[in-house]
Amino acid sequence: MRWIINIATSYLRFVVVMVVVFFLTPFIVGKIGVDQFGLWSLIFSVVALFGLMDLGFATAANKYMGEFHGSGDHAGRNEVLATLLGVYLGLGILCIAIVALVSTFAGDWLDLDPTMRHWFQLALWLLGGVVAINLPLNLFKAVLNGSGRMALVNGIDLAMQLLNAALIVTLLNADYGIRALIYSTSLTMLLGPLLATVLAFALTPRLSVSPRLFSRPRVRELLGFSFYFFIANIAVLIILRMDPLVIKAFLPLSAVAVYAIGAKIAEYTYYLNKQFSNALMPLVAQSRGGGDDATIDRVLLDGTRFGMAIALPFVALLFFYAEAIILLWMGEDFAGAVPVLRLLLGAILSTAMQLNAANVLAMNGQHKFIALAMAASALLNLVLSVILIQDYGLNGVALATLIAAFTVEVLVIIPRACWSRGISLWRFFREAIWPVLPPLAPALAAAYGLDYLQPAVDGFQWVFLQGATAALVYYLTFYLTSVRAEERLFITAKLKRRPATAHPSA
Repeated sequence: MRWIINIATSYLRFVVVMVVVFFLTPFIVGKIGVDQFGLWSLIFSVVALFGLMDLGFATAANKYMGEFHGSGDHAGRNEVLATLLGVYLGLGILCIAIVALVSTFAGDWLDLDPTMRHWFQLALWLLGGVVAINLPLNLFKAVLNGSGRMALVNGIDLAMQLLNAALIVTLLNADYGIRALIYSTSLTMLLGPLLATVLAFALTPRLSVSPRLFSRPRVRELLGFSFYFFIANIAVLIILRMDPLVIKAFLPLSAVAVYAIGAKIAEYTYYLNKQFSNALMPLVAQSRGGGDDATIDRVLLDGTRFGMAIALPFVALLFFYAEAIILLWMGEDFAGAVPVLRLLLGAILSTAMQLNAANVLAMNGQHKFIALAMAASALLNLVLSVILIQDYGLNGVALATLIAAFTVEVLVIIPRACWSRGISLWRFFREAIWPVLPPLAPALAAAYGLDYLQPAVDGFQWVFLQGATAALVYYLTFYLTSVRAEERLFITAKLKRRPATAHPSA
């Protein structure tokens, strides 16, 4: 039941944050203007690069915390935590030095005017400093996640997002301008990990991070695992955060702002899909620790099926209503974000198909392969972006992301995961992908018919009502045609709050 709660709270956090962003973004643009909004998108892209100082140890922390929780090895857990804490303290100091270097010279590299350069440097110092402090503090989120308390971590993150939104609105109304975004984001980025640290010590039995537990052999062990996740993290940041930097090299800040709107919707769609796979990642680690291969296989097959059942209708309906959403949300000035969004949604769907496959590989010793595959995807994305932007503008950057994602994540990672588990590609397609496809036909037919009767572009209420109706058609059809009998029995029992006589393996 805890895994269901973890998944449910992940989606609750996502939905609430998405609603907040929906209302907050046009408010921010109206208060600070298009160019400063483009600057804020640029700032976030650079700050995200500071997160690379993690060197992939965060993923190692989640893996080891899950395995130690599954095996009940408190001593091993504490040794790894103490070792990582020592490593992170050193990395935090190095991160501060890099922040100082980048904040001094990046304004010239990006050719910003003096006013923009001032805000850019202020943001890098504050946000970069918080990233450095959070390097060791985020270890205790891994402790909570590894012990199955992801719902608690989700609650902390949600509270910080809501506090951030409230502070931004208050400070913008007080005419703080872009400083409102910088101050409020810095504060809430720091408060969340601090609260998680306090709760981890309060709720975790025999938790200790004594310096005496620091182990040099553990550093080598952790580095052997984390190094490849470091490569993968670089790849993900290039995919998610480098586009604004590429665009700024060829186009003005206003183009960065337009792309950022399409990318923001696509990114939240990506995180929607990640909630499900993230919730299953500790289960894979614990199953590996307990030698439960059957559960790992079910995560790959059934986890992908249910993950795609979440992703596919959401992506398809966003594609269908993209024009109405962009124009109603941000206005005609951002119409260029419509084709950008549609291309990026294709990339998101490719990513959604392989999320559980990548987790299964990474948590079962094939993290090196995942890292190299993601690095190849990122490099292909970056090279194609630089080439295609010159002829196709913003659409070329989005197209590069789509080509790279499909080539590597669908055609490389999924076959490797199936091979590693002894599962044929045909079985993967038959059990994980095909069941989610037929329900899409009646759902899109419903969306088309409703939009014909009442154009969605006339108001957000029509987008919401039509999209919700089409989604309901999808999920009813999926439940009746693509959910196995034992799974329906399990779901029905949970809804009625009585024990089920049968239940799915994952």
